[in-house]
Amino acid sequence: MSNSTSVWRKDVVGWTLYDFANTIYYMNIVSLYLKRYIIEDLGKDDRYFDIPFSISMLVAAVLLPALGAMSDHSTKKKIYLFLFTVTCCAAVGLMAVVPPSAILVIMLLFIVANFAYEAGQPFYNSLLYSVAEGNRARFVSGIGVALGYVGSIAGMLIVLPFVTGSVFSIDIPFLEGGGKEASFLPTGILFMLFALPLFWWVREAEIIKPGKVSFRQSYREVWDGVTATKKYPGVLRFLIADYFFEDSATTVIINIGLFCSVVIGFGEADITRFLIISTVSAVIGSFIIGKIAELWSLKKILNLIIIGWVVSLFIFVFAGSEVVIWIFGSVVGILLGGLWTTSRPLLAELVPRAELGRFFGLFSLSGRAAAIIGPLLWTSIVYLFNADRLFGRTIIDILDIPADDYAKLPYRIAVLSLSLMMVVGLYIFRKVPDTHGRTDA
Repeated sequence: MSNSTSVWRKDVVGWTLYDFANTIYYMNIVSLYLKRYIIEDLGKDDRYFDIPFSISMLVAAVLLPALGAMSDHSTKKKIYLFLFTVTCCAAVGLMAVVPPSAILVIMLLFIVANFAYEAGQPFYNSLLYSVAEGNRARFVSGIGVALGYVGSIAGMLIVLPFVTGSVFSIDIPFLEGGGKEASFLPTGILFMLFALPLFWWVREAEIIKPGKVSFRQSYREVWDGVTATKKYPGVLRFLIADYFFEDSATTVIINIGLFCSVVIGFGEADITRFLIISTVSAVIGSFIIGKIAELWSLKKILNLIIIGWVVSLFIFVFAGSEVVIWIFGSVVGILLGGLWTTSRPLLAELVPRAELGRFFGLFSLSGRAAAIIGPLLWTSIVYLFNADRLFGRTIIDILDIPADDYAKLPYRIAVLSLSLMMVVGLYIFRKVPDTHGRTDA
């Protein structure tokens, strides 16, 4: 591996482009089109997306320790990553040819696609140290994160004409909008296309931990990590609090497109604009809050960020103005970037440097687990408060709400529940030690 710091080296470009590639999948399939296709076009309810999503994340969370151990000890990281990438792209592409009546097939393909996407992450992350090392690895990782944001925007813009036939009222020649399902195949192709440079250009480094590791040993390491939190005050409390933060934030990410469509009444172009602005705001928020964090207490910053989340989600619940939604869409973007910017270094300052790998493994596992409960909570609320259910009919009878207005209410209640989850996390977080000014942090 060369000592050159150039980000234009082929292997560095290849590695960072994978971040660009996989966010195309996450934005278009998880956040933007699939759930709305299932609900708005197929006439199904939220369960048909949220349950498969939670199943895929549950399987990923269960297997993550073994996959992480494999990535540490394997000399075939690229092969595993290639297989998971191809599986994800193929499953997404196959969704395009499944007839609308075969909803169970679509659900199964989504479980496969999302699990494959998650399963590839340990192998992709470990390949970072095949293209960079030391402080330079941090820099290259940051480039990957930045390209990930760019990929989510580029993916939306490239795929939008396949859905609507135009980009912000500008017709695209030779393309007729095919609806939300027309996003599936181009998304799978784009993910695979931009992922290929990694497999061509990255040369896998020699393994640091030779030999094999058993599944049982990998899970034992997770348990050892949990018990080790007792030695470091505030670590377990932080991980639990962050679980609630991540749970709420992840559920917002996968439902924001649907909320804007059903509750706010945005069309395809407006939803795309909204998500682009929110994504750009997340980039800006990451940068600004990262700079502030160099000077101020991480705990205080994260406290303010979560309070901002609570307030913003409350405003989303009760706002009746599109202008307010546009403004606070940007605010949520900034807060999302800030949440991820501050939570990782705060954990790093709560534990010894020699054990960062173990605790970041727990942090990653917690993040996957957090993506299970939030979507199930969301879909349960929307289902129970549907106008055809007992709760829904009772509220309609008591408040005499017009049917059109009531259709939006279950989604507002679901957002309110996410705000309350943030409050629970904030209550748990209050006793996490403040690491600002500690000489050992």
